[in-house]
Amino acid sequence: MNKFKEQLITMLIEHSRIIYSVISEMGVYYSNWAENGQEEAENLEKKQNKIQLLEEDGDSIKIRLIKEFSEAGAQGLGGYVELLLKMDNLVNSAIEFVEAISHISAKINEEIKSRYHKLINTIIEMADVLKATIKSLRDKPEIVFKNTTKIHEMENNIDKIFREFMNYIYDDKALDIRLLLRIRDSIIILEELADRMHDIADLIRVLVYQ
Repeated sequence: MNKFKEQLITMLIEHSRIIYSVISEMGVYYSNWAENGQEEAENLEKKQNKIQLLEEDGDSIKIRLIKEFSEAGAQGLGGYVELLLKMDNLVNSAIEFVEAISHISAKINEEIKSRYHKLINTIIEMADVLKATIKSLRDKPEIVFKNTTKIHEMENNIDKIFREFMNYIYDDKALDIRLLLRIRDSIIILEELADRMHDIADLIRVLVYQ
């Protein structure tokens, strides 16, 4: 492995840790929101600010990688830059979700909370597998293959959870239409986040086996 490729992968590993932290904090934000709603607005705002700070850390890595790649003019490594840019979009999705539920002030029932938890916990697990996959990029292609396959399987499971969640809120005739639309929009963001991780897994396979 050439020196510049080694540097790229080191930055990708660092970035993947930030992504996992952001998605984990997204889950913590949701848990606090579900338990306390808007009653602890100040505490929720602090958690939202923490996610924003993590985003800034991720941006600094992205800028550094693009700058060094441009200066080096390395051939055949553009896919690794593309990978980082796709990973950066995961941070955007997590921030979008937090923003979406921060505008839901109405109480939600326990069934909806349970479905949110199931969806978010699976996404956090998926992000953990992605972090391990990036860490294995250097010299463990067999682990990369195993983990990207697992990400594919998890994404299929998330699709199922998402469809069942959507069917549940549409079938709940007691649910206020404005609340329904806000919940729908928030879980669409989560489903798109999982899709993006799935796309990243596909790109990783291309990079490893090209």
